[in-house]
Amino acid sequence: MTDRESLQRAPWQREGSGRNVSASLSATTMHRHHSRIRLFLITLLAPLCAACAPPDAGKPEDGQAVVAAASPTIDSQRLILLHDEPETWLTGGRDFQQRYFSPLDQINRDNVAELGYAWHLDLPMEHGYEATPLMVDGVLYGSGPQGIAFAVDAVSGALLWEFDPQIDPQFMRKVCCGVVNRGVALWGNKLFVGALDGFLYALDRKDGSVVWKADTLTNRNRGYTITGAPYIANDLVIIGNAGAEFDARGYITAYDVDTGEERWRFFTVPDNPTGPWEHPELATAAATWDTNSLWQVGLGGTVWDAMAFDPQLNLLYVGTGNAAPYPRKLRSPAGGDNLYLASILAINPDTGQLVWHYQTTPGDNWDYTATQKMILAELDLNGVMRKVLMQAPKNGFFYVLDRVTGELISAEPYAAVNWASHVDTETGRPVETEQAEYFYEPKLIFPGPQGAHNWQPMSYNPQTGLVYIPVKEAGAIWTLPDEPFSYQQGGLNSHSQYIFTTPGEWGLDSALAKTLPALEVLGAGQPDTTIRGYLRAWNPVTQTLAWERETSGPWAGNMNAFWNGGGVLSTAGALVFQGRGTGDLVAMDANTGEVLSRLEVGASMMAAPMSYSVDGTQYLAVLTGVGGGNGNDYVPGMAAYTYGNAGRLVAFKLGGGTVPKRTEIIREAEVLKPPPMPLRGSAEAISLGESLYLRNCAKCHSNIDGRGSGIPDLRLMSAATHARFDAIVLEGALVDRGMGSFSDLLSPADVDAIHAYLIRESWLQYEGQLTKWHATEG
Repeated sequence: MTDRESLQRAPWQREGSGRNVSASLSATTMHRHHSRIRLFLITLLAPLCAACAPPDAGKPEDGQAVVAAASPTIDSQRLILLHDEPETWLTGGRDFQQRYFSPLDQINRDNVAELGYAWHLDLPMEHGYEATPLMVDGVLYGSGPQGIAFAVDAVSGALLWEFDPQIDPQFMRKVCCGVVNRGVALWGNKLFVGALDGFLYALDRKDGSVVWKADTLTNRNRGYTITGAPYIANDLVIIGNAGAEFDARGYITAYDVDTGEERWRFFTVPDNPTGPWEHPELATAAATWDTNSLWQVGLGGTVWDAMAFDPQLNLLYVGTGNAAPYPRKLRSPAGGDNLYLASILAINPDTGQLVWHYQTTPGDNWDYTATQKMILAELDLNGVMRKVLMQAPKNGFFYVLDRVTGELISAEPYAAVNWASHVDTETGRPVETEQAEYFYEPKLIFPGPQGAHNWQPMSYNPQTGLVYIPVKEAGAIWTLPDEPFSYQQGGLNSHSQYIFTTPGEWGLDSALAKTLPALEVLGAGQPDTTIRGYLRAWNPVTQTLAWERETSGPWAGNMNAFWNGGGVLSTAGALVFQGRGTGDLVAMDANTGEVLSRLEVGASMMAAPMSYSVDGTQYLAVLTGVGGGNGNDYVPGMAAYTYGNAGRLVAFKLGGGTVPKRTEIIREAEVLKPPPMPLRGSAEAISLGESLYLRNCAKCHSNIDGRGSGIPDLRLMSAATHARFDAIVLEGALVDRGMGSFSDLLSPADVDAIHAYLIRESWLQYEGQLTKWHATEG
């Protein structure tokens, strides 16, 4: 067997050399089950959108889509010279550096209190909206759950066209962390968007019609989905995938932007110990895995979010995800770094070959992805200007790398960390502590699996020199289940168990918690276990905290604090903006963190805002609607609890008005009626049903009284639903509503055990007379 030393490498190494609609400002007429794309006639749009045409554009002919008057092409040269277009937001982070910084300063710290409502567009789904819209030539482009896409007049908010990919609903059950989408890419006259079921679409920018469509999945029976945004590198569009909690093997694929032809594919982990492999870099990777690794599980390393492209260096930067399964002693028993998990890769897009790599978390054991946003910058380090790449991944360390060579320049903790004492700058490796390994006994480990920083974009302001990071301070208790590992194709395969240091079914009130030592015992000598959220301003040169503001809101001490730390925008107006779960869009002084204004949006937010300008007027825009990995637990104090969670695109400008809120949801308590089904099943069957439910069902059906996102509380099933239970779970009777068949994962006996468990839960709820909430519109 290969020994531990031969399975390790230095963590950084340079490799050998639509539909179009009427003039209504509301998109509530969008129908999620139709992908018809109709032309939006200029005769209907002109009264609303005249201002969106460039000043020198001629009057469009009758029947011509308003975007057809669009301006200069979108290409590498325009991206490099974006400093000449401060009004434009061309990529997810605005520029190729992915800074989430706007050079506009019309809205500034002196007048931000005058910021108000400009317009809004209602969107069709109640899942989380995580994308930041793009704006070019007077048109906003965005995306939403499942991979819907839309174009909007940037001045009026009029919907120009919409696109629905009509996904295979069976893929809804293959998501670990919410039915979400993180954005679109623009190039030439095309818009690119990934759909949840693994297809990449190239749409015509002017009307949303499909130009080409590519199936990006290597195996549609495994747990693959697409939740991330495509990225552009020269004449290629690059897309990754999600699914490492299931049985995905990570990879990215490059497609020709014009034809959709596959040009190359780069796998992030090998699929066997001896070859042959798809490309030579996998030979290097295979040497860092045990030959007896769980190859059949896929091993993870999915690229579900972060990428960046430097057109001047011609390097594509890719962040890779966590391992499958989580525990390394199961996954690769002899140990090893397990390349290229939790790594940053620099790839030559012309060839698809690796130029260098840096592994942030060798031998990942804790779901510490390196898929968080990367920012490219030029920093003065000891009197030398360095081209750097900055990332604050889940593991709690802030990394500054030389983006030409991959050399580690510095790494310091930006949050509480106890799995490693520090990162050795000589070797580039983290130095693990005894607290890191939970294989033999439960351990309280910081950060928890949600990460000190997750997908929510951070922002770099080159004027202040600070990076603004939405931070989560939370640990988790990790333990290894007693039952042996068993592989399920297309099913969850993370295997290890964890709970959070908070009350609730995912924390200290869970069945698992009752089998573990008390928190006081596990937490002795460890960081504070009180869960909190922060916005931290970080100096990347000195690797020190400049300022911080707590964002926990009313929820310090429980997981709901996670809802209040959305993505970040900074601007040349010396401002930092962040949306909150409370429904407030908060503006802070970029130098001090002083809160300057709170704009009531009436909708919970987690996406990063953006800013643009049309005809001399600066706007801010943000997508609203929460979800994703934080679950569906909407609690009092959240706008989603008060007004619902249907998505919106909301824009603001100076001198604007008050945001029109949705009708408030009134919740009335009522006495529970006896459940329609009698108790059944043995204690063993119910225990099995609970385990199966938590593994396969609880991510969506959290069964929390009256606080979900429209996903049913299965303790409150009607007699008719009980009668159809087997047909729903095994035959996909409700597949049109997103509830696909689980027949490939669950046997009839498994489903019967789950049903028995839910019946018991419904009786426990009834006998305890827990509150049933009846929600109505006021």
